[in-house]
Amino acid sequence: MTDIALALSGGGAAGLGHIPVLEGLDALGMKPVAIAGTSIGALIGAAYAAGLTGAQIRAHVLELLTSPSRAARRLWEEARSNGIGKLLSLEAETVVSIALPPGVPERFEDLEIPLKVIATDFHGRAERRISRGNLRAALAASIAIPGVVRPVVLDGRVMVDGGVTNNLPVEALPDGALTVAVDVASEPPSESTDIPNGLALSLGALRIMMQELLEVRLSRRPPDVLIRPPCSRFMALEFYRAAEILSAAEPAREETQTAIRRAIAMRA
Repeated sequence: MTDIALALSGGGAAGLGHIPVLEGLDALGMKPVAIAGTSIGALIGAAYAAGLTGAQIRAHVLELLTSPSRAARRLWEEARSNGIGKLLSLEAETVVSIALPPGVPERFEDLEIPLKVIATDFHGRAERRISRGNLRAALAASIAIPGVVRPVVLDGRVMVDGGVTNNLPVEALPDGALTVAVDVASEPPSESTDIPNGLALSLGALRIMMQELLEVRLSRRPPDVLIRPPCSRFMALEFYRAAEILSAAEPAREETQTAIRRAIAMRA
């Protein structure tokens, strides 16, 4: 059996597009020997590393984000209707506590699959790979989108979203394994003439910078399989559109299976 290692990108709500890829892996009966994730990729990666299947993660997300009684649904609806001020008052730890499925352990060491979480040391101007200790604190650091969620102090350092330095952490995966990378954030150029508002402009500009950096990184260490679910058009905070995002990303399930089978055959 070929060992595979999985890298999951950041991308805000578009990160729900990782789920069909995980379902594709499950259909193949393949579990990664290692996972590396950034931002929402780290959150979903943590759930997968804890032993949840792609289908279980899908069910959790839909229940969390479509039930009117759930805190997460209220959070994203308020952000949509009242502006970003509501989110700016949140601690990243609160978002993590709402988002994680039950059963995810408190510490990296208790995960079933080794996980590396990518965050950015703001003052150190550097990527940080976290793989030991308090899992929730590391996830909070990884999702602290500048201007949206407050930075996190971790081990005395001020941390922000890992996507600032490495939005698709292929380099964090071990050598030797077949590397599968999932990029939900990169999007092709558009002919649109719409003028974005302040938040859309800030997050859109950040995504452009991340994409440019990513292309350089991928040229240095291309993954064996690169999957780009067609959901990058969804804005970072559109979690209330979870069902639409999952539907848009559905082709990635079959694409994942086909691409991995082809990559394994090429190695044989």
